Amino acid sequence: MIVGDQHFELQQHGAELKDFLNLKRYLDGRHTVQQISDITGVSPEDVLGIVNAFAEQSLLREEDTSLETISTDAFLKQIDKSTAMWTEQIGYHRLWSGLETQEYRKEVFLGLIMETYHYIKSASDHVSTAIAHCSDPHWKKILSEYLAEEYDHAWMARDSLINMGLSKEEIENAHPVIGTWSWINNLREIARGDTLGYLACTKLFEARGTETLEGAQTLQRLAELYGFPKDCLKPLVSHVEEDVKANHTGLLEEALEGRDSVPAWQAHRAVNNLHDLKHSFDQYNDGIVLYYSDISNYIPRLTVDYFSL
Repeated sequence: MIVGDQHFELQQHGAELKDFLNLKRYLDGRHTVQQISDITGVSPEDVLGIVNAFAEQSLLREEDTSLETISTDAFLKQIDKSTAMWTEQIGYHRLWSGLETQEYRKEVFLGLIMETYHYIKSASDHVSTAIAHCSDPHWKKILSEYLAEEYDHAWMARDSLINMGLSKEEIENAHPVIGTWSWINNLREIARGDTLGYLACTKLFEARGTETLEGAQTLQRLAELYGFPKDCLKPLVSHVEEDVKANHTGLLEEALEGRDSVPAWQAHRAVNNLHDLKHSFDQYNDGIVLYYSDISNYIPRLTVDYFSL
């Protein structure tokens, strides 16, 4: 069990793991010990024992309603812990384990690179949206520099797909799967309404599996495992290398440099948007598995126009 930067090993002593997980979901601040007992069938004494064990490890939410600001240092440290946790959880998705064991057909791996192309291509859209709705001149400058570095990187993923056997026309006319659209649209909404949240989100989408050097090396290994040409992903790897050099995961620190604190309400909103984006990644990965595993689906996905009806 991962909480922040801490890892906990769960040991079974007669009970089923699913029963523990079912109970844990009611530790949401909306249920009393007795209500949890009534719902799950676990005795109130055992429920209280679990709650106390969580409290001893500082795993329960602690709220200070009088807090109007959060120190910048504390905010940044907590965002770092949370993005590290969620990045790791995203990496546990069945997409990755299924590719490692070759449970999925090779089209699923091709689909991963195809949707990565759409993901990278969307950068100019959501970054420019963030710029257009940003009211802070310093933050707008940071985002403008970010856009200048990111707006034309899609060709790297496109050339990798060409190396894998698709034509340039097929790639550029491809339509994202719905999980990818959901991710893009969610990030647009965050960019439109919450600049601080968007800057926090860069720490998640610039640091996830395929956007790290280790992740890029894993993709190259999987490509060969699935029978694609050696070094076919070299252009895509160069995109990752450029991002690492540019330190795009440091945009939030740059934006908050010189500020002692963050208004609590802004911090809460940013964290909620960051958490939503984590779940968008889950849908993104789900969409790749579901669409590209289906032998009846067109690959790449086609735009459906009126004459397709």
